Amino acid sequence: MDTVLALLFLASSTICVIGFLKPSWAGKATRGQVFKFYGLGAIAFLFLFAVFMNPVESSPDTSTVQAEQKPEVKAPIEQAPAITKPVAHEYQVIAEENTSMPGRERLRWRIVAPTALTQLDRAETAKAAAKDLQEKTGADFTHIFLEAAEFTAGFGNVLAIVTYAPDGCGVTGKDCTGKKWEVSASATQLTDTQMAVWKAWIDNREKFMPDGYVDEDRLKEFLAKKFDTTPDKITLPWVERDDIAQ
Repeated sequence: MDTVLALLFLASSTICVIGFLKPSWAGKATRGQVFKFYGLGAIAFLFLFAVFMNPVESSPDTSTVQAEQKPEVKAPIEQAPAITKPVAHEYQVIAEENTSMPGRERLRWRIVAPTALTQLDRAETAKAAAKDLQEKTGADFTHIFLEAAEFTAGFGNVLAIVTYAPDGCGVTGKDCTGKKWEVSASATQLTDTQMAVWKAWIDNREKFMPDGYVDEDRLKEFLAKKFDTTPDKITLPWVERDDIAQ
């Protein structure tokens, strides 16, 4: 619609200008007739054009629109990592030793707890065993070794070691510092293969002790054939413990 009105306005304006120069060219006798017919027509078309013209929508400020549309991003609230409370697992006593001295009853227990897998759970389990067994026996000094398995007892590489002296006087009864607990534990996770090699080593070591010492090279060759590997792959696991503050 606005295009038609614009064309009519241009046509009327053009004829009006021509008619003012020479009315006969516009088909009128006088300039007044030219103006009355074409001039007023041009004005009318201009008015209608202004009325029906499509309004030009102003482009909104891009940054404002984006700011309005962009969802508010809230900074994530930092949460402190959840602290898992250590758990004392069920344990089994596999050995007991009496290392008492005059005036000081000292007892040592070796235990296993297959479900205690984390470092802190192992420490907590060994502590629970120390307290339980001390209360049952009344020992002055309790020593707990948490073994990786029953067959590893006495061969080192224990998963946790705990000493407990209720009177705070240590192993001798004379070193009275007031410290009741000493705890160390390992986070080492032993694989089934490591445990199998370890057991095979212990089960067969006496076969390779001609002079009272283990011939490790021959033992490794023997076990390598058993596990279908090379001797350099036959190694005993290393269990490293850390002191656990009490």
